[in-house]
Amino acid sequence: MTNTPVVNKKNKKRGEILGIVALSTLFIAFSVIQDIVRIDIMPDSLRGVLSSMQILLAMSMVVISVTGYRVAIILMILSFIPRFIMLLNNNNSVLPGVSISIVGIATILIVHLYLVSLEKKERELFALAHTDALTDLPNRRSLKQKMLSLISNSRNSNGRFAVAMIDLDNFKNINDTIGHDWGDKVLSEIAVRWKSIVTENDYICRLGGDDFALVVNNYKSLEELDNHLHQFLDKVMEKFILKGKDYFVTASMGVSIFPNDSIETSQLLKYADMAMFVAKNQGKKRLVYFDNMMNDAVENNVEVEHVIRRALETDTFRLVYQPQFDIKTKKLRGFETLIRLSDSEGKQVSPADFVPIAEKSSLIIDVDKWVLRHAMMDFLPFVEKIPEMILSVNISANHILDDSFIGDIDRILEDTHFPEKNLEIELTESVFVNSLERAKTIMEKLKDRGIKIALDDFGTGYSSLSYMRDLPFDLLKIDKSFVDTINDGPKEESFVAAIISLGKVMQFDIISEGVEEQNQLDVLKKLGCDFVQGYIWGKPLSLDRAIEVMAQN
Repeated sequence: MTNTPVVNKKNKKRGEILGIVALSTLFIAFSVIQDIVRIDIMPDSLRGVLSSMQILLAMSMVVISVTGYRVAIILMILSFIPRFIMLLNNNNSVLPGVSISIVGIATILIVHLYLVSLEKKERELFALAHTDALTDLPNRRSLKQKMLSLISNSRNSNGRFAVAMIDLDNFKNINDTIGHDWGDKVLSEIAVRWKSIVTENDYICRLGGDDFALVVNNYKSLEELDNHLHQFLDKVMEKFILKGKDYFVTASMGVSIFPNDSIETSQLLKYADMAMFVAKNQGKKRLVYFDNMMNDAVENNVEVEHVIRRALETDTFRLVYQPQFDIKTKKLRGFETLIRLSDSEGKQVSPADFVPIAEKSSLIIDVDKWVLRHAMMDFLPFVEKIPEMILSVNISANHILDDSFIGDIDRILEDTHFPEKNLEIELTESVFVNSLERAKTIMEKLKDRGIKIALDDFGTGYSSLSYMRDLPFDLLKIDKSFVDTINDGPKEESFVAAIISLGKVMQFDIISEGVEEQNQLDVLKKLGCDFVQGYIWGKPLSLDRAIEVMAQN
């Protein structure tokens, strides 16, 4: 196998040796000329020129390499010794030559020390530019250079390598709960753990934040590669002891393969990143390999993002409102606001498709504000006539935890003059998983303003008695998936019964979503559910149809 960097290094070394030999030959030649020509024949000026030329040649050797410096010093000393002996024998005519030799040796030494210092600083600067300061791992720049080198070498060897992008799952929780200094300790410890398992074929880098990359070269099979990559994920999952408490971290990994997926550095990194995000979306704590369908999905995401941006710019989102009813009296409680989006051809884009894309692109904050403002404007005339009417609006975790959220709520309430007591904000459990303390602070600010808070999709995520006890909810929403199976057997009914009982203990109102059949309604009524929402009593309605429902109630 031809290794281009090694060949270039050998050629450079060979050139240095040839240069030193040539310069040394000239140096010796000048010495010989001075030695064989009698002093009384050669003018002092010419002898001085030859000595100066020797110093120049010696200086050139010093600049070439350390070997050149050693050769130059030896030659200068050898040329100095006979002149010094002649000087000791009272031959004062060689005094200028001796002086020149001493100056030359001193100059060579000074230049060499300067060059050594310069090279040291260059190495330090190179290390700073190519190494992550926190973990002492190579950085993104080093990663790209390593990949370019592997690609170059593979042209003559048909080699292959894997690129893995690694992202720590929910690492923000560590920083938010115990501080960034402790978060940095975790990152450093992870780097130490990985260094303990790397082989000569691995190249692990930190790209920034909690993002890392790993290049694996010369693996024998995909099975061997898969086992090796899982070792890195396993090392992350080992226990961390921080401030005397046990913490656990997981990681998601996406992998692309050279040359199967691409032969370009940027594309390999992009594809590995895509695969890593798929791993995140599939539940985290796993490894996913890139395939071309992911690329198609990304192109679709870009198109949907464009549709979202256009809808924000042209004010063409559409809102529908699904009524909520008291399960015993069928009295109207209020409406949940639902957003609809159409593409340029008028085709409906499902919220299940465009909302996650909006969240990833940070457009979700603008979408949330659009929904809040327009829903409040739609319902302001009716809440003034029906004081107990509730307008419920879903807000994304990204927006709730954003520094601008409370300010956005206050601004829209002020602009629309919508009563705070008639507004209900629906949150999902992901808010508390991301940052419990921050979520609690924000929820308390909402409660201070008289705004109601509903816990949406309860039971589908990270349900925890501790946050249900500590956080100021008003309403608990039972997810449709539990309502769908409530008549499948005693176990399914008991599960919903347990949720309702838990909500009652916590003094929450309970509403069940997705109620479509009479037998579902009957069971929920028997179990003590307070409110229902679903097709059995009301589909999502346009504003005009919602007005009719309000008039009927």
